[in-house]
Amino acid sequence: PKCEESMTQKKYNLPMMFVLLSLIEGLAIYINMIAHPDRQPALTIVIVILFAIVSGFGVWYATRVRGILIS
Repeated sequence: PKCEESMTQKKYNLPMMFVLLSLIEGLAIYINMIAHPDRQPALTIVIVILFAIVSGFGVWYATRVRGILIS
């Protein structure tokens, strides 16, 4: 039974997810700095806070609701 469980559940690599999310956040901040250079650092702070909330909710949803294993 344990083999069947591990075959059906997907495992995700936590460091790789962290790197990809950080790159996406960095790109969003970079585009924000180009688009609105006069509104810094307020918009950067908003982007970081929103990204942290969305990432946390996404991890909660993946682990608790969908049952995805993160290794």
